Amino acid sequence: MSEAVMNKAKELARLIRFSPEYICMMAAQDAAAQEPALEELSRLYDDKRREVEDMTLQDDPDYEQIMAASRELEEIRAQYNAHPLAQAVTQARRDFSAMMNEVNRELKAVLNPNGPDLPAGCSGSCSSCSGCS
Repeated sequence: MSEAVMNKAKELARLIRFSPEYICMMAAQDAAAQEPALEELSRLYDDKRREVEDMTLQDDPDYEQIMAASRELEEIRAQYNAHPLAQAVTQARRDFSAMMNEVNRELKAVLNPNGPDLPAGCSGSCSSCSGCS
C-alpha cells in the first residue's frame, strides 16, 4: 500500500477526530455514560432482555408472560430514549454520521467521476462537454 495514501488517511482521521461533530459526539457519550439514571435504565433493560430470552427458551413458553415482559422492555427503552442526555447522544451521532456521509460522498465523487452522483447527461468526461449547467 502506498505510504502517501496511508499518510493522508491518518491526516484525515486526525482532522475527523478534531472536528466539532466528533468532539460533540464523544462529549455527549461521556456525559450519558456518567449519568446514574441512564446507567440504571441500561441495567434494567439488559436484565429484562435476558428474562425475555430465558422465557422464550422454556419448553412450554407462556406467550402472555413473554408479551408482558416485552412491553416492559419497550417501556424501559422509551424511558431511556426520552432522557435528555440520551437524546443528545442520538443527535450528536446523527450529526457525525452526516459529516461522514459527506466525506464518503466526496471520496466517491473523486474515485468514480462517472458515478450516479453526476448531473443528468454528464458522461464524466470534460473533454467532450459543452459545460456544466
